Amino acid sequence: MAEEQGTARRIADLALQRFGIDGFAGTSVADLAIALRISKAAIYHHYRSKTELLHRLVDPLLDAVDACIDAHTAPPGTDAVRRLLAAYLAVLTAHRPIVALVATDTAIINHPEIGPRIRAQNRRLRTMLAAPDARVPATLRAEAALGAIWRPLVTDLDIRFTDAAHQQTLLDAAVAALDAQAPSDGGPVPR
Repeated sequence: MAEEQGTARRIADLALQRFGIDGFAGTSVADLAIALRISKAAIYHHYRSKTELLHRLVDPLLDAVDACIDAHTAPPGTDAVRRLLAAYLAVLTAHRPIVALVATDTAIINHPEIGPRIRAQNRRLRTMLAAPDARVPATLRAEAALGAIWRPLVTDLDIRFTDAAHQQTLLDAAVAALDAQAPSDGGPVPR
């Protein structure tokens, strides 16, 4: 049993690495089998398809984002928004390699099962930050705030985002994006 779990883990670890280099669409099960020196049948013993393997990698992140959003359903106030953004950052930091993969691979972003789920999560987060009936400027600030959280995590910056000071910097940037005032829209997002 432990050996089987070890093989499944090795397959998933290599898939994450290869998907990051060659993309999901550019990596075949045969490529993984050759690199691991096992048969394709051995891979299919653990994962029925390359898509199932992708779900094995991505679903823990998506489940954690859903749980984060569900845990922060209170009407937003300044403290509530900061708590939501801090929880979201914690989730993304814990899953940083997967976040980088999802954010940079169009085959994953456009995957018929995974893509709609990611877009729904983003809509929920934007709505929580900008309000359901927000005008365009508030929605754009909400999107900018989310970008301030996730975008630095997918760059090649050699920064430990688990460091409290670095997390504080990202949270401050996200809150600043929400609080930015534009003369044309009458001010910051009411929270």
